[in-house]
Amino acid sequence: MTYVSVHVKEDNTPLPQKLEKAMRLTKMKKYHDDDYDYMVRYPAFFEQTPDSLLDKGSSRFSFWQDSTELVQTTFVEPNADSLTIEQAMAKYATELHATHQQKGPDYFILSGTLHTDSEAISGRLFYAKFVMHRKLWFVQTLAYPEDCEQAVKRLKEEIDKWKVW
Repeated sequence: MTYVSVHVKEDNTPLPQKLEKAMRLTKMKKYHDDDYDYMVRYPAFFEQTPDSLLDKGSSRFSFWQDSTELVQTTFVEPNADSLTIEQAMAKYATELHATHQQKGPDYFILSGTLHTDSEAISGRLFYAKFVMHRKLWFVQTLAYPEDCEQAVKRLKEEIDKWKVW
């Protein structure tokens, strides 16, 4: 009698490193918002929240495993006060407690530690791009664990390149 034993090597690679590799290799899907006619790219292994559960002009894509959650969102909001890029960047940087700011001709990017209304969320970061078009702000955000900074590099580059039209 012969016994065959199959031994599968246990993969002890930390999840952030696995995510970094997955992000490098994955296909990017495209989402088109029918209400505001913009497009956004997101990793194929992210789960899309159905549009019916979100506000008009919004989208949400997420990955969750163990205690690691990555969330990519888009939404549109009115520029009710007709703020300039500089004014809006100052306003939202204060509201979001942004530690980094970058300004372009029709957009700005903010990043820093994610906060609740009252305090910082330990180990969680955000990256957000606000694009001004007429009287609207088109916003794309990414929230992720601090230890996934390298893993989300490709997604941040996608956000950097994001053009509404």
